[in-house]
Amino acid sequence: MNDDTVRHLWSDAELDEALAALHPHETATDRAELDRARASMMRAAAAVSESDEPVVPQRKKRSGAWRLIAVAAAVAVLTGGVVVVRELASAPTTLAPAGPGSPPESREAGAPFTHLVTRYSHTALVGGTSVFRVKEQVDLWIPADPSGIWKRRWTRSEPPTLLGGEPRDSAKLPGPSQAEESAPGGRFTPDARFPGDSPAGTLGWSRPTPEFVASLPTDATMLANRLLKDRIPPTLSPAGDGPLPQPSTYGTTKVPSRISYPSATGMILNVLASGYASRELWGAFLKAMDDPTLGFQLVQIAPDFVQYAVLAGPYKVLVSINRKRLQLTDLQVLSASSVTGFSPGILVSSAQFSSETTNRTGG
Repeated sequence: MNDDTVRHLWSDAELDEALAALHPHETATDRAELDRARASMMRAAAAVSESDEPVVPQRKKRSGAWRLIAVAAAVAVLTGGVVVVRELASAPTTLAPAGPGSPPESREAGAPFTHLVTRYSHTALVGGTSVFRVKEQVDLWIPADPSGIWKRRWTRSEPPTLLGGEPRDSAKLPGPSQAEESAPGGRFTPDARFPGDSPAGTLGWSRPTPEFVASLPTDATMLANRLLKDRIPPTLSPAGDGPLPQPSTYGTTKVPSRISYPSATGMILNVLASGYASRELWGAFLKAMDDPTLGFQLVQIAPDFVQYAVLAGPYKVLVSINRKRLQLTDLQVLSASSVTGFSPGILVSSAQFSSETTNRTGG
């Protein structure tokens, strides 16, 4: 590149303008300084043209922004400095087109669904000497219109956990299995609430249906009176019909003590575990559970959490509730005496509850 080539690409006025633009913070530039800078740039350009680098054909038209970049590059060669080129505000900007968004989740007929997940565990006595913990899960999808088609899935996939005895006795336990069923309005037949449940109880407090739960009063006083009227009197034996699996036995005549629910505890827990209660009904139940005559004893309370205990004969039931979401989160049954057939303190039965809203079933 020589002086004629540079002058062919840029006039003296354009060179002066470009050199002055490299120092925009200065309000005025001395003419002699511009002449010296232009002469230095010419010498640097001549030195570049004498090198062995190939000559790149020049385009006939260049934008003003490109001329500034070329001049800055020549000055950088001369001074050995670093030049930072900022895009001019007037320069056109090209944005890459946005990629296609992720397709929205397809909605199944009946959506949105309330997906209730209950993870159960219970103890199994095998051969009279070995004890295992068996875990199972129940998924229930309730459509937006409760009169629509409900879906329920039972799953037993995790291997049993040995609590004591011989590991080989696990072969006597049922293996992994899964079953699904659908029913309009949630009227499943048979209406077993969890694996191993015997659907022998009458509909109502023992086996709540959506219609029964919807009929309960949401006024706290009226609900408490209804519970006191329907509860099991202290003179009668507690009922064993509750929301948790009973201990099971395999290959032995030794039968562990059954879990029982005194007063109104089983009635209340059956409704809360069903997932059918509205927020208004939940509020009424929480107030009713503060009445000790209904069988609950307060253990601990926090702004978003409360836990009750139920003394159920040789067992102790712990009830955990999320007060903010108004949701039953956890039920645990612990052995309180060796007469149960289990060591005191062992977890005999439990259930963990969670829920979500989804557009599809079976996920």
